[in-house]
Amino acid sequence: MSYASKIYAVVKKDALEEMRARYAVNSTLLFCVTCLMVVSFSLGGSVSDPRLQSALLWVILFFSSMMGLPRVFIKEEDRGTMNTLRLVCEPGQVFIGKTLVNLFLLTAVMAIVAPLYIILLNVTLRHVGFFILTITLASLGLTVVSTLLSAVVAQARARGTLFPALVFPVLMPVFLIAVEATGRAFEAPSPWDHANLLVFLTCYAVAALVGGTFLFEYVFSE
Repeated sequence: MSYASKIYAVVKKDALEEMRARYAVNSTLLFCVTCLMVVSFSLGGSVSDPRLQSALLWVILFFSSMMGLPRVFIKEEDRGTMNTLRLVCEPGQVFIGKTLVNLFLLTAVMAIVAPLYIILLNVTLRHVGFFILTITLASLGLTVVSTLLSAVVAQARARGTLFPALVFPVLMPVFLIAVEATGRAFEAPSPWDHANLLVFLTCYAVAALVGGTFLFEYVFSE
């Protein structure tokens, strides 16, 4: 099999498993919707400050992603199939395949949660293109880092609490910049004067993907 076909095989396997069980999607969506309802009711269904609107959205998305993204490697350890992956695939193929699976999951969650958030909290989205670019680039960086660290904690006993503790410091720059950029998309002035925020998210995602591909070889071989 070619390099790309093995990546496709990894993605297909995980996608079929998720379609049967829907554990990651259901648990993440349930957490997101619950948080949305709690925030909406507690704030009276309206928040006027764009920065606060942005911060609340990313807090919900960040902690919701912690529910589903770590499972790509945890389930392999639980089922004892990690050694099979080591035999049939190269580390880079597994890492890229698992990253794509997590990216699809996070994209699906955001496609549902973001519109619900805008509706329930009466948020005025003034710059749709800037908003979509922001959440896309931030999601890519978040996904790559989460996939790598999920492989690190997959064999740990306290992985449920260890994963958020490890991933939060690494993703803090992405979180802060995403909050700032999303807030710009909610404000009236043109956000494109702050395109450097998108440049940072792009550079972070590329660096995480390149660095993660090399580092994953050492994590995967252990």
